[in-house]
Parts: sequence; C-alpha cells; structure tokens
Amino acid sequence: MELSEDLKYRLAYLTLRLALDQKLSRADAGACAYPGLLAFLDVLAGSQLAAEASGRRYASQREKIESFIDAEFGEDVLHLVQRAVAEIV
Repeated sequence: MELSEDLKYRLAYLTLRLALDQKLSRADAGACAYPGLLAFLDVLAGSQLAAEASGRRYASQREKIESFIDAEFGEDVLHLVQRAVAEIV
C-alpha cells in the first residue's frame, strides 16, 4: 500500500495514540500514574485529561482508534499497527 505523506503522518499519529492509550490503560495507579503522558495527549487532542485525572482511571479510546485505523487504512494495516504497538509497549 502506497501512502501519501499526509496519510503516513496520520498513521504514525494514530499508532502513537494507540500505544499511549494501551500504556495508560494498564497503569496500576490509574491515569495519574503518568501525568506527562496525559499532558502530552492534552496537547495532541485538545483535551483536559491531565487536569481531570485526579484519582481516576483512564478511559481507553482503543476501540475508537482501532476502528478508525481499520476504516481509513484497512484490516491488514490495523493488524500491523497492533503488532507494532504490542512490541512498543
């Protein structure tokens, strides 16, 4: 599959979001265990996760992100991204 420059960046962004989502979802101490990651996601997503995380568990966006990757890039790319994320995290 040949991807345009924009699609490469979009796929890299979604892969990073998926990896960070997985790391935050596995955190024993909840979302507040990684305040730097939450602040970074706030910058990327334009949200306020870091400010609202006090003692709460992170609400995973995995299904939403994977569904978007599947719709945008196809099932083969989704499986490749899932393998890559498993190796990163």
